[in-house]
Amino acid sequence: MDACCEKIVGLLNQGGQPSPRSLAKLMEKTGLARSSVMAHLKHLEIEALVSKEEILGGSVGRPKMLYKPTAKLVETVRTKSD
Repeated sequence: MDACCEKIVGLLNQGGQPSPRSLAKLMEKTGLARSSVMAHLKHLEIEALVSKEEILGGSVGRPKMLYKPTAKLVETVRTKSD
């Protein structure tokens, strides 16, 4: 896992507690561009460390997504800290 993925993982599992985040919040907190955050999230999804859920809001444009750590990610982070 590279440093950018680790930043995202840290935000999604802040303080050892699952902390779902929107793409906008992840971009803001990491300082990365949208395309970079999306690429890292895709990598984390392939590894089954992150899942996404569409936020129903009825607005126009792209659907809003909420990115959440999976149980595998929570366990991985917990194992590393032990």
